[in-house]
Amino acid sequence: MSLFLQNFLPRLKYPWLFLLLATLFLADLIVPDFLPFIDEAMLGLLTVLVGAWKTRREPPEEPQPPKDVTDRGRDSDV
Repeated sequence: MSLFLQNFLPRLKYPWLFLLLATLFLADLIVPDFLPFIDEAMLGLLTVLVGAWKTRREPPEEPQPPKDVTDRGRDSDV
């Protein structure tokens, strides 16, 4: 489990927010409440959404066009 978290958390945009929501979700499952499964479902969905919120990758740099190395400015002896 810790290996999964070590590989998963660095890719998230806000890993501390994911851990906070996951902890709240687990605590909410243990504590009984008046409206069963409503808040558990909302916290679970919020945790999944934050877990899917990954950092943006930098767009690949566009390749530079090839340089024109032909000698067009000089008179040729042709």
